[in-house]
Amino acid sequence: MKAESRLQPEDLLDPANLPPELKWVEAQFRLQPNDPVYLLIAWHWHRIKASEDTMQAATLEMKTALDARIEHLAEAAEAIAGVNAVLTQMKKEMTDRPAILGKELETQLRQPVAAAVEQLLTMQKALGPVARSFRTVQRKHLLATLLVGICLGVIGTLVLFHA
Repeated sequence: MKAESRLQPEDLLDPANLPPELKWVEAQFRLQPNDPVYLLIAWHWHRIKASEDTMQAATLEMKTALDARIEHLAEAAEAIAGVNAVLTQMKKEMTDRPAILGKELETQLRQPVAAAVEQLLTMQKALGPVARSFRTVQRKHLLATLLVGICLGVIGTLVLFHA
């Protein structure tokens, strides 16, 4: 028997080439191979069978394409889930970051600030006597200025009365 997809109408005239699915039609209705109805049924069966093969091939091709797309979508969904997990972790870290940054700054700046304060205290102790003497000198300056002003006032008054 020839391959069913390559059968021609003339090939179906031989009852040996008739597909098993149609042998019952020949037996039931006692059709002869030279009967036009016989040929029409055989040819119609052949076309339906070819259409079924085409549909199965198209279905398989579509299934393959859809399976690949579904696989890509599943990978994308997994990637999105991973991104969501990373974003959640980043949000938590960003929320905790000010406290962590404050602690880091405190540990990094504690020693330099303490050293600067210590230097200022040392400088204050060293400049204490100078500041006291400066205050004393300033008072003496103010007192001398006051006395010079009084003296000039007295001299000005005497000059004014004698003239």
